[in-house]
Amino acid sequence: MNLSVAWNRLSARLKKRDLHHTVGRFNTIRKTYSFFQKKRQQTNGSLYRNRLQPRESSVFPDVSPPVAGDALRDKSVTFGFELPAAMVQEIHDFACQNVLYEPGSDDEFFLHDVKNGQLPTGRSVLRGLVKNPSNCPAIERIAQDPVLLSIAHDYLQYWPTQVTRHLTWTFVSDLNDQEQKNRFLPLSYHYDVAGYNFMSAYFYITDMDVQTGAHVMIARSHNKKPLHTLFAPWSGRTPDQVLLDYYGQENELLIEGKAGFGFMQDPACFHKLLPPRQQNRLIFQIRYA
Repeated sequence: MNLSVAWNRLSARLKKRDLHHTVGRFNTIRKTYSFFQKKRQQTNGSLYRNRLQPRESSVFPDVSPPVAGDALRDKSVTFGFELPAAMVQEIHDFACQNVLYEPGSDDEFFLHDVKNGQLPTGRSVLRGLVKNPSNCPAIERIAQDPVLLSIAHDYLQYWPTQVTRHLTWTFVSDLNDQEQKNRFLPLSYHYDVAGYNFMSAYFYITDMDVQTGAHVMIARSHNKKPLHTLFAPWSGRTPDQVLLDYYGQENELLIEGKAGFGFMQDPACFHKLLPPRQQNRLIFQIRYA
């Protein structure tokens, strides 16, 4: 990439005061931020932990935070999380019964309003974010799970100060794949920039495979990226083959799982979701920043 073009993009973001989105994509910045946050919390770590209101018992008692943290640092992903069926059902029911919205639109609607990716008005809709997910008790229990919070602390090296909940439907659509990709960034490989440092936990609330919206990622892509992707708009949206040539096909992971399957990830890695073709997709995400 031409350095003047890269600098112009960087300057434009800074003029918009989009500082964290400008610099949070650089691994050195993330590590520096972690260092200072760790120092800041060192004298009173329990205060920062208690602000997160962790539960006394975990849904995942057999998971070791240090082992999970090591896996995240190595591959940018760690597995071994399974939600009880009753919690999955509670979250699914909540998502079916509550109001949805699509970012960028004023429409509010319910799941039953969406047919083949369209609202009754005829407008195409690709996703629906559930409003006020914190009103679901099962979601709150998971968001305050002490093992998940400890893994976030182990990985970030400080207690996160923001823990956000996201419950999202992705709809089967009559639009072709290219039209869907043009309208919905997560269907193409990209990386997230959610703060100066960050990580996420994901839980499948519906079954997910190649036909039903599975998550796909490039292992170990959180630490090293092609230079041009660090300055690209849209969080480094990049063609598949460019990344496979750079990282190797062996590092592409298709993450399939039944409802209740969970994993934690550094979403600074390249990742995407496959468009659901056979049933609507529902995923619960917790973001630690």
